[in-house]
Amino acid sequence: MIVGKRLKELREKNKLTQEELGKILNLNKSTISHYENDSRTPDLEKLERFANFYNVDINYIVGLDNNCSSEKRSVKISDEELELILEMRKIKNYNKVLSDPKRYAKLLDISIPKGIKKEKNK
Repeated sequence: MIVGKRLKELREKNKLTQEELGKILNLNKSTISHYENDSRTPDLEKLERFANFYNVDINYIVGLDNNCSSEKRSVKISDEELELILEMRKIKNYNKVLSDPKRYAKLLDISIPKGIKKEKNK
């Protein structure tokens, strides 16, 4: 089937292992494998997650469109960025951060007020 072939193609284009992709999308490696081998079909929510991650239209993944422009828009992340994502997922209010990422990025950028000493790395 086309879905598994396209998912594998996109993963390999992005130089990710099934395990790395699973960590990013919060899916088991075996689930990724089942999708790529067409022994299971991802539901709509998971198709959206794949499409958003690879920055492609769902129609491309399901075979309704043969134009994949992911090479132009593909996002590469470093090991440090992946580690940050995994640590962020452990935060209690992670879903709030996802709902308004620009706001929370600005909060990280706010300088510490004068008179408050910065904590030194231990």
